[in-house]
Amino acid sequence: MGNNESRTQLFTRNIFVFGLATIISQLITFILTPIYTRYFTPQEFGIFSLTTMAISIISPLCMIGTSDALFRLYFDKDDLLYRKELISTGLKLVIYIASSVLIIFFIFRKPITIKYLGDIKYLDYVILGIFIVFFRNITSITNSIIRMENNRKKIVQITLIQSVVTLLFNLLFIVVMHKDMRFILIANIINLIILFFITSEYGRKYLNFSDFRINKNISKEIVKFGLPLTPVFIGYWILSAADKLILNYIYDTSAVGLYAVGMKLASIMSLFQAIFGQGWQFFSFSTMRDSDASKVYGKIFDLVIFAGASIVTVLLFYGDFIFKILFTKIYYEAWIISPILCLGPVIMVLRWIAGIGTSIKKKTYLSTIGIFLAAVTNIILNFLFIPKYYLMGAAIATLISYIVMLIFAILLANPLFKVDFNKKRIVMTSAILFSSYIIKYKFLESKLLLSTIFLLIYIVIYCIFNLDLIKEIFIKLKIYYNRWRFKK
Repeated sequence: MGNNESRTQLFTRNIFVFGLATIISQLITFILTPIYTRYFTPQEFGIFSLTTMAISIISPLCMIGTSDALFRLYFDKDDLLYRKELISTGLKLVIYIASSVLIIFFIFRKPITIKYLGDIKYLDYVILGIFIVFFRNITSITNSIIRMENNRKKIVQITLIQSVVTLLFNLLFIVVMHKDMRFILIANIINLIILFFITSEYGRKYLNFSDFRINKNISKEIVKFGLPLTPVFIGYWILSAADKLILNYIYDTSAVGLYAVGMKLASIMSLFQAIFGQGWQFFSFSTMRDSDASKVYGKIFDLVIFAGASIVTVLLFYGDFIFKILFTKIYYEAWIISPILCLGPVIMVLRWIAGIGTSIKKKTYLSTIGIFLAAVTNIILNFLFIPKYYLMGAAIATLISYIVMLIFAILLANPLFKVDFNKKRIVMTSAILFSSYIIKYKFLESKLLLSTIFLLIYIVIYCIFNLDLIKEIFIKLKIYYNRWRFKK
């Protein structure tokens, strides 16, 4: 673990530091979204959303799971020469693949634009998207070096730089120069180039550009671990994009724009997911050989249920008021889907924990099966629900798909590495969440005082139901406080 940190200190410090970095990053997005909704129509938002969706699937496909493979294989040997060869091989592999895809997409850019975005006037979106994929992938490798070394200070520094660059260029292009949404993509490219220079300079000891040949043995190990994860990323993309694509197919880009704004409040829970994910990956691999790892992971699972449900409940009871404050009237109707979409990231975190055995035992094909089962469910339910329930149908279809993925992880992936969690807690928390949504949606919309009262009631219910976790947290805090006071 390094630096003589206990497991609790390692996990909590990682969560705090990575959380701080992620909060800073997401805060910029949260600040910019209301600005976007005042400058752009739902149709423009829809085109931009379709572009970013395409980027989000092409990028991981070009990665073939390399970043995850490097992170896992990095811990196999504590040897600088091995790690240098490993990371250099991974970076070269990604550069070659990304360059090939960039050339292919550039050649066919016009028919792709007409087929996907519906009009050649959106050609610039496709071209900019191609370059974002290239720079995102190579910076993914160089940025991973900092996370592998668990350099928390450097991560915060880089995040601050990225956030400032993103905010300044977006304000310059949109507010000052009154440019269209293409310039948001241009700001993204500028940010990625800056990130690459910073991270590649930091990880210079691991990078070898004197020889452009790829180590065949190491590349085989990378592909063996990472390639089965590639369909997983496709599945993830379907889970995150199918609802918007089918909305666009059945309705239009305005529906996609409304749905995309509805997802912005849910991005708070994506923040929760990102914070946990950054701390969890290093923690889980560095503690997987501990004798009580199963019990520790189970406690974390239960804690995620408690924390996730509490945050979602707050967003549920205040969601309509947040939308009225942040967004214009044309986007208000999207508030009802936000609480439902907020549950997706929480369920994904639970799936990471319950299914950690697929990575530890290097049986990543099980993740592929689980994700694709959820993806197929997502597509079928979206076609069934969207024509009848519009935005709500898309949100419910997506939620059910995430639940299918979690159930698969619990039933088939968890036995590989047993995570000892409380199954009754999942059932009870789900029932409480369902009742809170019905009460808010049917009776408490635009009623601030009553919403606050019911929110407090539900938070108390969660606290009572999770009293064992709360007591354990307080005991831990008391121990650390006494240690701190003794040292002082």
